[in-house]
Amino acid sequence: MDAIQDTPRIAGAGIPESAWQRSRWLAALPSIAAQDWLDGIARLVVVSPHPDDEALGCGGLIATARAIDLPVRVVSVTDGEACYPDAPAWPPAHLRVVRRQELERALALLGVDADAIDTLDIGDGRVAEREDALVAALAPLLQTRDRVLTTWRGDAHPDHEATARAVERAAAQCGAEVAQFPVWAWHWLSPDAPASPLPGAQRLVLTQAACRAKAAALACFASQLQDDAPGMPAPILPPHVLARFDRDFEVVLP
Repeated sequence: MDAIQDTPRIAGAGIPESAWQRSRWLAALPSIAAQDWLDGIARLVVVSPHPDDEALGCGGLIATARAIDLPVRVVSVTDGEACYPDAPAWPPAHLRVVRRQELERALALLGVDADAIDTLDIGDGRVAEREDALVAALAPLLQTRDRVLTTWRGDAHPDHEATARAVERAAAQCGAEVAQFPVWAWHWLSPDAPASPLPGAQRLVLTQAACRAKAAALACFASQLQDDAPGMPAPILPPHVLARFDRDFEVVLP
């Protein structure tokens, strides 16, 4: 989850979690146990635009999959190296190294070994212009009986939306199933909408163990968290943003 410039829907503090807790349409989404949602698949493949999107959007589901010994592979499309473009303390080369290390530590806490992580280095902020290259990189990594999970095609972040399009194209080549999860959408969607703006969405109910694993994984992304040191940029994941992902469920849609 990286900051994005000049995107009106991703501006300001966004919708607080307290408003989502009162959302009628979110509460009314069909619910299923996360473990049951995984029935019948051979492998879960999570394609994440930036390191931490996978933990934010489906960290609990990843932990659930590994708890039942379902294979999980995580594909990190970019290294999130451009998240602090105006911060001398965080040049892209340094961020690339740091964020890969954070991703590996976070996924280890979710039960995913380092050898089940693919890093593609497509270029933070450049996914849309390199979409064809992403399709070509993803295609050999996917298998017919996979369920491939990625960010929502309507998430309002260009990298997230381009990743979703590329995943749909690559998965179609082998017949793999695709599902998506919102990340930035919780920042700008209306909790008071008269009906769900996420067609076909479901709530995947998490166990307490999966929630704990997700929280521990998110804490690994220190580069994205609050830092009060003088001269440091505003964090990508301040407490009010993290609150939107501290739920006992995750949302997926076809």
